[in-house]
Amino acid sequence: MEAKIINDPIWGPIELHPLCIRIIDTPQFQRLRYIKQLGGISLVYPGACHCRFEHSIGTSYLARSLGLELQKNLAMLDEPNKPDITDKEILCLEVAGLCHDLGHGPFSHLFDQLFIPKFKKPGDQKAWEHEDATLNMLNSIFKNITWNDYLEDEDIEFIKNLIKKPDEKEQKKPSLNEKTDEKEQKKHCLYEKTDEKEQKKPSLYEIIANGLNKIDVDKWDYFSRDCHMLGLHHNFQCKRSIKLARVVKHGKEWHISYPKSEYYNLFDMFYTRYTLYRQAYHHPVAKAVEMMITDAFVKANKCLLFPPNKQRYQTCYLKHLSKNTYDFFGRKLEVEICWDCIKNLARVF
Repeated sequence: MEAKIINDPIWGPIELHPLCIRIIDTPQFQRLRYIKQLGGISLVYPGACHCRFEHSIGTSYLARSLGLELQKNLAMLDEPNKPDITDKEILCLEVAGLCHDLGHGPFSHLFDQLFIPKFKKPGDQKAWEHEDATLNMLNSIFKNITWNDYLEDEDIEFIKNLIKKPDEKEQKKPSLNEKTDEKEQKKHCLYEKTDEKEQKKPSLYEIIANGLNKIDVDKWDYFSRDCHMLGLHHNFQCKRSIKLARVVKHGKEWHISYPKSEYYNLFDMFYTRYTLYRQAYHHPVAKAVEMMITDAFVKANKCLLFPPNKQRYQTCYLKHLSKNTYDFFGRKLEVEICWDCIKNLARVF
């Protein structure tokens, strides 16, 4: 399979690696075409109809661009014990940027911030996050595509950590003893390698999701994309930041840094974020619409069903039909039931 070029309205022609093409062609990624980036905000701003699909591709492009720029600058740096960035690590960044939003539910953050908490049980300590579903979907994707011609097992673990760094309290490294089987030993080695990479190259973990200062390519893409689709003006230029980014030693660790001349551009980035929250994300009408959609989802929760759960279909809708009749109609009936669910949801809304 060859690389393909996608024309993006924000970044122009984007060349995608063959492994990224394989991932894009999976059902798990294609579902992002139907998940709106801004949830119910499109009912206030009619132009904001873009989806997670194009945002994921844009984030992948920016992750690769920033990785290549840092790789080039590190190669020219005359410093002992400096870290390096390999071509395989850049591919991992590209894949992580592509897959970082796989786990989003309907209407994006409306699902995990408004709908899911409605069904949280009193004993649940940890809230469900879309990153958790992302990692599960990523596991499913790599089980169904060929990837070992480009990556190894440790690279897959590295990609997962780029998307969501494991919590120190939750990360339990498998202990080795005489009874440890081969699978556990392999898992232990993966943990050791990923830990070593994080200690030697912390800057790589600041590209997709930067917990240090919140300056990362995920935000760069959705700031630019959301402003474009909402019709809002912004001055921030992320391509300038990419050109000026450097990996600099701070104490004993190497982190991504920017020169003083980039101060005002980064200030514009945070001001753009403030503007988006004030005028769009926290728009009072948009929040009211999202609350109404959430109420509709809650009321339709027991009825809004999807294939292939035939048992629940029969329980909720098909008590008047025999099993033979249901099997006879088959797929056609499933589609009609789903359409009926959608109409019921519209009536509730």
